Amino acid sequence: MKDKNLPIKLVLQKSSDIQKNQGGGNTKFFGDVTQELQDNISAKFEGILDFYEDIFRENELIPAVGKITVKSEAIAKSHKPNDLCRYCPIIGGEDLNQIYIKVTQKAVEETISLVKQPPSEKFRANMTAIHDIQPIRPSEKISDNLTQISQEGNFESICKKIKIKLFDFDNDFDNIQIMGYVLRQLDKLGFSNNHELITYGEKIKYIKVAVKSFQDIVRIASINGVKSVDFFQKYSLPLTDCINTDLQLLLKDDSVTSEISIGIIDGGISDKNQFLKPYIIAREEYVSKDYINESHGTFIASIIQYGNKLNGITTTNSKYKFVDIVAIPNSDKNWGPTDGIGEEELMEIIEKVMEKYSSSTKIWNMSLGIENKVCDGSMSDLGMFLDYIQDKYSVQFFVSSGNLNQLPLREWPPQDDMGERDRIISPADSVRAITVGSVALYESQDSIVRANEPSPFSRRGPGANYIVKPDVVDYGGNISHSLSIHGLAMKGLDVNGKIVEGNGTSYSTPRLAQKFASVYDEMVEKDLLLAKAMIIHSARMNSRELLEQDQDNIKYYGFGMPSIKVSDILHCSEDEVTLVFKQKVTAGTHLEMIDFPYPTSLIRNNKCFGEICMTLAYNPILDERFGKEYCRINVDASFGTYKVQKNGKPKYSGQVPLECAWDEKFEQSRVENGFKWSPIKSYYRKISSKGIMAGDGWKIRIDMNPRNGFIAPSQEFVLIVTIKDVLGGNDIYSEVINGLRERGYMTNNLETKQQLRYRR
Repeated sequence: MKDKNLPIKLVLQKSSDIQKNQGGGNTKFFGDVTQELQDNISAKFEGILDFYEDIFRENELIPAVGKITVKSEAIAKSHKPNDLCRYCPIIGGEDLNQIYIKVTQKAVEETISLVKQPPSEKFRANMTAIHDIQPIRPSEKISDNLTQISQEGNFESICKKIKIKLFDFDNDFDNIQIMGYVLRQLDKLGFSNNHELITYGEKIKYIKVAVKSFQDIVRIASINGVKSVDFFQKYSLPLTDCINTDLQLLLKDDSVTSEISIGIIDGGISDKNQFLKPYIIAREEYVSKDYINESHGTFIASIIQYGNKLNGITTTNSKYKFVDIVAIPNSDKNWGPTDGIGEEELMEIIEKVMEKYSSSTKIWNMSLGIENKVCDGSMSDLGMFLDYIQDKYSVQFFVSSGNLNQLPLREWPPQDDMGERDRIISPADSVRAITVGSVALYESQDSIVRANEPSPFSRRGPGANYIVKPDVVDYGGNISHSLSIHGLAMKGLDVNGKIVEGNGTSYSTPRLAQKFASVYDEMVEKDLLLAKAMIIHSARMNSRELLEQDQDNIKYYGFGMPSIKVSDILHCSEDEVTLVFKQKVTAGTHLEMIDFPYPTSLIRNNKCFGEICMTLAYNPILDERFGKEYCRINVDASFGTYKVQKNGKPKYSGQVPLECAWDEKFEQSRVENGFKWSPIKSYYRKISSKGIMAGDGWKIRIDMNPRNGFIAPSQEFVLIVTIKDVLGGNDIYSEVINGLRERGYMTNNLETKQQLRYRR
């Protein structure tokens, strides 16, 4: 491999790249508009009037909520029944085919009149998209976890921390009305002294209630305006194996100490460990002394500082400063008294910590344990809270995908009967966070998996909304069939500075935090989103063959494992070129870079060859009201060839597909299998020996589409494109850079500290 010492190029946006979108398609019908259909829809709305009759009679200002279910083929935003809902506006949803609407008596009556005499072609088409219309019933509001705990006889363990969420009507007046109404109803039910309002920002609001019986839960769920009744989860330190080892290394502190600090929200870092103590610049304790167990947090900090050396990985890295947040109590019964931390308490601690440290500490590591709470299709509350925190305070969280602690552990390839046991746990579904899974570094004749295969305990994706989770993987350990970790686990330091072995995604996660810190530190212009994109892009480039073997591998590996050396992530060699487009696309337009300078040495006999990898990253607006439509903006990239036809118009053909292909035309298939609405997308193609026709040129296109009814003026994004000469030997770096210059594109170096050192 050639040395990577050439700068990555930032391509600046040209005004001529901005193109207006063409008009939309024709109105689509999903059946005939018959008298039977009109009568059926009218009857459904009449049922809503009957269900909420007492509410509407009591106070006409209090809104209620209905639920429209659309046909599976009508899920796409262009088919949403907006015209049908002109008086009963859409206020959210849960599943892709569900829509929540605000209803009042007058609005429903006016809608029924329109159904009987449809006012427009669009209204008639909307009617054919409807599968069902129902009120929100109390049984729908009670979480499955709450019901399960009650059935198992453990209701007393959570009865004092019941979590109530209300519907958000996206209207201040309605929200004030419904909050007041719900609080009055709670008082009537006898909870006047047993409830507390918890809020974060403008959107995250909970009512915490103490109850006595499950029947109280049913009564609360019957209150109009209540969206869900659950309980505040209890988190603890992950259960991880750890054993002593006779191995000892000289941890000479001969590397540079960076100014970058990493926050560790965990059980604490021991100041008895002389290898770590000098780097702790701040400490906050939220756990009483009897419950502080610093073993886990110390191991994590040692992985960041010394993980490569301890585990025989040849590379050097800077030392980082630590902000030590002691927030999670001991969970190891062999150590001493155990406890956990309530979800609401953890949220409060995180917000306090961010207010104090986020301006100086941008990178945060957090690994949590939670029993029997795998992520399903909807976002977890803690995941959404972490998204809010990262947006508000401009920080980057690293969270573990979670450990599978129940036998049997997963083998590789996975057993057919694993089911959903190994799905990621909260808050690994956080959209903004970088979620990290684990692969094995070591193997033995008796190990459950081989080196570089997913660790037997590492949880898999996808995350909520079918987003790729974990995002990436790193080394976190292995285990034998006899459940021994000796010689198979990761090596770190204990509280006294002795070398120990430990297993868990908790130990792969800080490896990624360290790699991210190296990239972020090396950048002259600090940029969290760009650093994230570079990490993901490096992982994908390193794992291209692995993900080609089986598309399902992405559930376990995410986009792969980033390079160990920061120079491999932030620089190019002559036989490859990496371009960064850090730009913005505005509503009603798309971006087109026409006549892209594909490397001339990779075009032979009018056919193109080479390897192309693209990573797209952006931070879309998020809205918890919409369930599986949580991400409100979709950005997509395309790179391909075009041929100018006889009429002078170019015919375009995308040549670099998304990682997950989909064949079905319906929206649900695109979401589940095609990364649609995912804020990180990966595209890859290794052009075979047959090549592809060059046509009249190449172009890059970027499109942006908001969700139904959402107005998005613009969206920033980062697109990273790498073109590589598979055979090597050609200076395609210079060919592309010179070609961009000839076409009038301005480029800047992605400046790194290494380049500044070279200049000196």
